[in-house]
Amino acid sequence: MALISKNIIRQIESELYNYPLNAKTINEQRDDIMHGSHYPDVSVSGGEMSNTTQSKGMRLAQLETGWTELIGDALTKIPIEQNLIIKHRYFEHYPPEIVADKLHISRSLYYAWRDNIIYDLVLRATKKGLIDPFT
Repeated sequence: MALISKNIIRQIESELYNYPLNAKTINEQRDDIMHGSHYPDVSVSGGEMSNTTQSKGMRLAQLETGWTELIGDALTKIPIEQNLIIKHRYFEHYPPEIVADKLHISRSLYYAWRDNIIYDLVLRATKKGLIDPFT
């Protein structure tokens, strides 16, 4: 992991730890936008009525989904074993030794797979412009 700064690794791991809550919050915000309207159907000022579909689309586009979308996409594309490492380590907060035991792998293999996960997420985040690994 010497190629990637500790700050970048910490940021990636922080986003992994926060992913379940962030995903839940974004899904709730999407549901609120799609199914609940905070805007009146009638214009109170006498001007033109707003287009509710356009309004909803604009508010959906403004949701901050960068990291959540990136991690969700990565979870669908990485091998199941690495997916389980993310689940047990970052979502359920098990220590590395217990994760390795749950997956019936050595600790060294656990760390190798964890490093691969971090590298994969760094590449994805760099491509999306979420991080600059060279700073």
